[in-house]
Amino acid sequence: MSNAVEIKSLRKTYGKVVALDNLSLDIPQKAVFGLLGPNGAGKSTTFGLMAGWLKPTKGEVQVLGLPSHQLAKLRGAVSALPQDSDFPPALAVESQLRFFSRLMGMSPKESRLEASRVLEQVGLANSGKAKSAHLSHGMLKRIGIAQALLGNPQLVLLDEPTAGLDPASARQVKDIIVQLGQNATVVVSSHNLVDIQEVCTHGAILDHGKLTASGTIDELTDTGAQIQILVESQNELPLRVLGETFGDAHVDTKHQAGHGAIITITFDRHQKSSDITAQALRILLEHKVAIIEVHRGKSLETAYMELTT
Repeated sequence: MSNAVEIKSLRKTYGKVVALDNLSLDIPQKAVFGLLGPNGAGKSTTFGLMAGWLKPTKGEVQVLGLPSHQLAKLRGAVSALPQDSDFPPALAVESQLRFFSRLMGMSPKESRLEASRVLEQVGLANSGKAKSAHLSHGMLKRIGIAQALLGNPQLVLLDEPTAGLDPASARQVKDIIVQLGQNATVVVSSHNLVDIQEVCTHGAILDHGKLTASGTIDELTDTGAQIQILVESQNELPLRVLGETFGDAHVDTKHQAGHGAIITITFDRHQKSSDITAQALRILLEHKVAIIEVHRGKSLETAYMELTT
């Protein structure tokens, strides 16, 4: 089984509203997979179908080799953290985790060990006795992830895991997600494109219930087919030389307000980006152009805007 999730010709309607329209999508095993799209694109519906909370109107959803309506057979192998998850405010965190472990069939001893393990995994080993009402928003997010990790699931679904977090808390959550991807498949639904580009290996962009693009993050951002160079100079000579070298159709220059320019060079995927980058930088340095930054590919935000507007 090469894919953790396989979605084929999926259609989901709510009355006359079409939430998903002929969606086909594969999510590889042990990928950190970003599910992207504007409000109403179908992300939450796709999330619910993978979790087994919803039934498709038409088509198939296979999760870990089984149809989604048979996920009960995979008890503990699939877990999900909804965006607005909540916890009893007066109950100690460790007690909550032990309770859910017991629901999964663990013995009292196993549930204690499992609660300790997942708290350690999310960096809250010393917070087990704390009550939810006394925890910060960032700590509650991590407690939610800890709950999703009970039983070492093979597939973890996280809905907006960094929403509303300060930068330090968001950093902690992102580090946890990257760590999870080493041993499990993680699907992250999010509006935060910077976070997705930072932590995900693969992604898909939905718009109006349809798939507009999917693949590795490098493929989505054309990392292997584009470089951007930020320079201080607006000297036209080196820009002309770049155009002559790579072809005017492949070199685009946008002058910045005041001074400097952004040079974008596109090329065929079969060409090595390292060779193209080295050649472009050599030309600029020969003309004494000060180079500020070099980026491979476009930002995920740029790709997203191109595909959803």
